[in-house]
This record gives sequence, structure tokens and C-alpha cells, in this order.
Amino acid sequence: MVLAHNVDKLGELPTALFRVAGKMKIPLAVFLVLLLNTGPSRAAVDAPTLQLLRLKGPIYLVEDSHYVATNSLVYVGPSSVTVIGATWTPETAQILASRIRTLTSLPIREVIDTSPDPEWSGGNAYWKRIGAKIVAIKVTYDFLQRHWAEAVAAVQRNNPSYPNLPLVLPTVSYTGDFRLQQGRILAFYLGPSHTAADIFVYFPKEKLLDAGSILKENLGNMARADVEEYPNTLRKLKTLNLPIDTIISGHWSAVHGPELIDHYLELLKLNAQGQRKVAPE
Repeated sequence: MVLAHNVDKLGELPTALFRVAGKMKIPLAVFLVLLLNTGPSRAAVDAPTLQLLRLKGPIYLVEDSHYVATNSLVYVGPSSVTVIGATWTPETAQILASRIRTLTSLPIREVIDTSPDPEWSGGNAYWKRIGAKIVAIKVTYDFLQRHWAEAVAAVQRNNPSYPNLPLVLPTVSYTGDFRLQQGRILAFYLGPSHTAADIFVYFPKEKLLDAGSILKENLGNMARADVEEYPNTLRKLKTLNLPIDTIISGHWSAVHGPELIDHYLELLKLNAQGQRKVAPE
């Protein structure tokens, strides 16, 4: 609320300056200098941020504006913390750890690599350094091992400042679905989607599904997506009939209802129709 209030006030300043400039007959050049100095500096506007917000019960939303804006989760359990998504780099992971320390002194015990993409696994080196277990399903582990260098290069094409991070693999690899926090967190893989190895994370008590890059309000980057299998994976999700009140999307706006699944199925359908129209005969 404070931020919104400040933004509103900044919006009022230029109008007030116009009125004052007219009354005092301030030269245009001087007025423009005053106008340009009423708001925050460009550096302040562009500086990336990472914030941790209470979402539901023990679940906190991470909003990270580094590189490409990303939404992930932190779960504060009875005796330890689980991080869902390792963040972009060891540096962003360290920032997130410092935010967590403002909430609790409980140890960060596990970090889930929910995808082989760098925004979900690039921070592995930091988490490993502080002694947290980095956990993943084997399909994600294997994809990371084979394709890390090309994933980093893909990020760097649009974000040249992204570092050349060496591969740090998860320290624990599960052959299939797994549970953490005494069953309070369920991680599962249903098939290819945004990549061949992205997973879902479900919180049964809160009826909350973390979909990462799999579900979004916009189609998003499809460079490594399996466009044939993607809809089938989402249909499998629907057939599970999980009680879902909230879906967390990894990009764009974070919080959605269960209707996001059908919304994204429609986006995939429209994308497929568009591809068929431009495909050579």
C-alpha cells in the first residue's frame, strides 16, 4: 500500500509543476529539468529486486525481477524450510536466503529444482554451499546434465549479463514423484511441457499448485517446448482431479485460479492452429 501511495504521489507531481510553471512563467528548459528530477533515478527504477510475500499459511511467494521476472515459492515447515525453485544464480539464491532469514531461523533443508531452465536451477551452487539438499526428479536431473550449457546460452541471447555458470547438479535425484515436509509437499512429473523435464509441485492442505513455467497467462517462450505433448500433459493434470484453489505461475502475474489450465490449453490450441496455417504444403 505504501508503494502504491508513493506512485500515486509521483504521478501528481508533474501536473503540479505544470501549474506552478505557468503561474511563475518558468522557461520550458528549466521546467523540464524540474520535471525530470521529480521521480526516482533510472538506476533505482531498473535495479532488480527480489521480495518475499506471505501467500497462504506457511507458503510465501518469491517475486524476482532479475533477468526475466519470475515467481516461485518458499515453504516454512514445522522444523525446516523448503525452497521451490533454486532461483537464477548463486547471488539471487543468497538474496532469497537473506529474505528467508528475516522470517525464520529454521534451517533451509531442501531446494527443489522444478525445471532444467536456469531460473529454477541456476542458484544450485549457493544452496549446496550452505548444506541444503538440492532435490529433483530424475528426468529433470538428466536434462540438466545434458543441456545446461545450451540453456545458459539461450538466456544470454536476451540477457547478456547472465553469467557463464558451471553446472551444479541436484544432490538428490528421485526416480519418480516425491514428498517433502512429512507429505505436505508433493512434487510430480506428468510429461513434456515447457521443456521435456518441468515438474509440478502441489501443496495438499493449501490446495495450491506451483506450475512454474508450465502454466502462464501468456504463451511465453516455446523454444524448448514439446508442442505435441504439452496439451496431453495438461490433460493428465486435469484427470488427477486434484483439489486446487490456487495456481502459481512462474512468469507474468503469479496468482491464478484453476481455470488457468484451460486457459493455457486454449493458448496451445491457437498456437498450433497458427503453425498449421504457416506450414508449407
